[in-house]
Amino acid sequence: MKLLALLAAVALIGYVSSADVTVTRSDSDIQENSFTYNLELSDGTSISQSGKVTNPNEPDPEKKIFAVQGSYKYTDPASGVVSSVTYTADENGFQPVVTRR
Repeated sequence: MKLLALLAAVALIGYVSSADVTVTRSDSDIQENSFTYNLELSDGTSISQSGKVTNPNEPDPEKKIFAVQGSYKYTDPASGVVSSVTYTADENGFQPVVTRR
């Protein structure tokens, strides 16, 4: 799950094609049963995500439940439209809320 989150962040960064965009903030904290990370770019793109194992005492790794909350925001360079997504992902699936302005 942590790898999936990291790949999503890298994919979003790859979306930004301008050579002038720089990382203005990047931090993470990865523990055995939880993680958080934040990323901000100079063009206003931002990513924030946290997750934790909701049943850490479960001995079977296949039965552990991971709950993730996060958000990301970016501006479409062609239209100038700002898209923001907040989401949760857990045993009930991926539940995004998307806004555009």
